[in-house]
Amino acid sequence: MRITGVFPRKEQASALVDSLKNMGFRRENMIVTDMVKSDIDYEEDPGEIIDIKTEREGLGEKEPYTDAFEDEVEYGVLVSVEIPEKDAARVMELMEQNGAVKIMKK
Repeated sequence: MRITGVFPRKEQASALVDSLKNMGFRRENMIVTDMVKSDIDYEEDPGEIIDIKTEREGLGEKEPYTDAFEDEVEYGVLVSVEIPEKDAARVMELMEQNGAVKIMKK
């Protein structure tokens, strides 16, 4: 299960990442990205693409991870974490305590 929290400030997202690490989750299971940086024109600077394969991409296509959230989120720092379903309530509570303005489960 993947849970994504939206945070208005980088410090809040950073605190969440530290808390998740203390709970035993590895950094490799987390994606942290900024919605604002996804607005960069990738035709001009292809080195800025966040190279993460998503289910909706085809072979050879690249797009920012944040494109999957464009309809739901306009700004903020996204923290996505892959977790077992049994830990979902605990992680969502932790996201709320760290200031998440929106939490999405997928």
